[in-house]
Amino acid sequence: MGKLFRLFLLALVLGANAAHAESRALIIGVAGYDDPDIPDLRGPTNDALLMRDVLDKSGFIDITLLGDMPDADARPTRAAIFEAFAGLAERADVGDQIYVHLSGHGSRQLDPQGDETDGLDEIFLPADTALAQAGSGLVPNAISDDEIGALLAGIRRTGADVFFVMDSCHSGSGTRAFERGIADRQVSPALLGVDLSQAAGQSRSVDAAPDAVGDVEGGGGLVAFYATRSNDVAREVDMSGGTAGDDSEWFGLFTAAIASRLESGQALTYRQLFQSVLSELNQGSGFGMGAVQTPLWEGDMIDEPVFGRQGYAGPERFLVEGDRVDAGRLHGLEEGTVMALVADIADPQDAVLGYAQVEAVEPRRAYLRPVSDDCVPDPEALCAFSGSLPEAARFAQIEASPVTLTVAFSPVFDTESGLPLAPGTETSTRVAEALEAASQTTGIGAGYPEEIYDVQIVLKDNKLWFGPAAMIDDTPTGLAFDLSEDGKRLAMLLARVLKAERLAHTLDALGEEASPFNPSPVAVDVERNESPIAVLGAPGSAIDPRRECQAALRTMGEVGFQPLAGMDDLKQCDLLRFRATGARDGQRDVNRIHIDAQYCINVDYELIEGDQALRDLGDPMVMCSDCPGPVPYSAGYERLYVLVSELEENAEALNLSGVLDNCGGGTRSAAANALSGVLEDAAASGRTRGSMSLGGALSDVWVDRYAWRVLPRASAFARNEGAMP
Repeated sequence: MGKLFRLFLLALVLGANAAHAESRALIIGVAGYDDPDIPDLRGPTNDALLMRDVLDKSGFIDITLLGDMPDADARPTRAAIFEAFAGLAERADVGDQIYVHLSGHGSRQLDPQGDETDGLDEIFLPADTALAQAGSGLVPNAISDDEIGALLAGIRRTGADVFFVMDSCHSGSGTRAFERGIADRQVSPALLGVDLSQAAGQSRSVDAAPDAVGDVEGGGGLVAFYATRSNDVAREVDMSGGTAGDDSEWFGLFTAAIASRLESGQALTYRQLFQSVLSELNQGSGFGMGAVQTPLWEGDMIDEPVFGRQGYAGPERFLVEGDRVDAGRLHGLEEGTVMALVADIADPQDAVLGYAQVEAVEPRRAYLRPVSDDCVPDPEALCAFSGSLPEAARFAQIEASPVTLTVAFSPVFDTESGLPLAPGTETSTRVAEALEAASQTTGIGAGYPEEIYDVQIVLKDNKLWFGPAAMIDDTPTGLAFDLSEDGKRLAMLLARVLKAERLAHTLDALGEEASPFNPSPVAVDVERNESPIAVLGAPGSAIDPRRECQAALRTMGEVGFQPLAGMDDLKQCDLLRFRATGARDGQRDVNRIHIDAQYCINVDYELIEGDQALRDLGDPMVMCSDCPGPVPYSAGYERLYVLVSELEENAEALNLSGVLDNCGGGTRSAAANALSGVLEDAAASGRTRGSMSLGGALSDVWVDRYAWRVLPRASAFARNEGAMP
């Protein structure tokens, strides 16, 4: 269920409860450990007290504190942590804002469920953690990532939204030598008695325990901040530089940065909060040191206001370091783009320190030159240098963009005559005016070439249809607009088309630049599973898409999966599955970017580590020409790109979720959510063998492209005439 629909439903049915939403928190700091072989930490107690004070000042009315401090509600043992989560879930209600914070040691153990691609579970160590028994590979009383995910899901099922912060690490790498006053928050699995050589990577299966950000049907949203990526360590530091003489000034770097920003009271989105924390870690702001760890985020609330508090969020901004900005072609930057430079993510839009122009652009980064405030964006002739880039500039926002791309539209073809409408007709004029308005809104050019076009426009029965090819056989397909509707809606839909086509042009160009001497470090496996047409309703019959696909999916098994070919023809209830495996060492950001027949852009993100185990790239996609979601008819041409990029040090992961999505959940994801129950049942009964899960160009960017057609029901039956009931 899409988030917008979920929020609407909850507000409609439970509006009275939502009006009395509360802010609640569970803060856990584990500094002292019972087992003498597990080293104590100095910072988690201070982290917990700091976060409690910050949240108390910001209006949280229900704060549970677990730690070794005198006024703690309980000591942070495994049992106490589970009890605190359960109590919070009992008190939480629809619309509540929940903050959960874990500070302490992290590590890894063998994965008993078989749901981890590397055969290892990430674990958090409560105070009563013990050493593993010889050969077991399991750490007594440790809390696994699967268990944390289940605990968070219990809170989200109440309809509450959760902000989860974990200031620990899960790395099995050895300790590193740092300057005095810095400590790692990690315990080597070997110290805990875990032999990592016993781990065996496996494919994830549908009946695995939920992860931290798994879908919770009808539940609240979640955004999770992690102090570091899985192959690095989180750190705590003595903020006094050794002058305090005790542990009172030791804090987790990540916690301190988050607390500092929350305490400022600025109105931010979670993305802005994360970017500001990353910037402070990069700059060593307030810590007297340079960057030492790279945090990560995931979840479905990244662009929502922190704790649901509305206020000025400002324009989209990107991190700046020297003459480099952490955004590129994938973020809409081009050579000639003019950017305004500001000091802070939360500064007002007019708090400009100076201006810069993009003089070189790559997929995920660009390089700036200082220019005057009257610079006009032009990719053919850059503005002259003017002064220097302000030293205090840490963020950049787009001020003006050159028009370098023109999306080609066909004339309006009348299906009755088979001929294009004359330019001066009423319908042609409406399209031209709406397209001009959409072009001005998006900054993307639109034109009408005589022959080759990106978007075909078809008129049938007083409806306009838009698509790469807007007809399959004799049936219109793609994005529809009823001419009885308001012209502003047509302009809005065409803006969606322009943005989707610009993205497709960008990704196609990146894919064309690929070098055979630098193959992608991630191998992608794409398979289709055909639904039996005998269980589908005949054209013209009354159908329930959800029940129809339930019946189809119950008959489909693992043996039905076959590789997706070129431009395949797919039909109602067919299934597409995307999986990937690392081909060499390293960590990569992988974005699955789907442009559906409605020109909706849907993104799924995965972090792929350099192991050989298959990992799902997003949920399997249930095809629907007739859908249970908000768009009942969605046949047409679709495109999907798998974008692979190297995970960079001290930079935000290239997670394009929320950056590119333009429809709040597309038709395919809506269908998958509606059908998830039957797939889970099928997997549990063994019919899918546990595998049908729902749940470039340059040196560091690679793109794979896939395309298919979703056939109208009549076309699907015509192609399978021999199998018709």
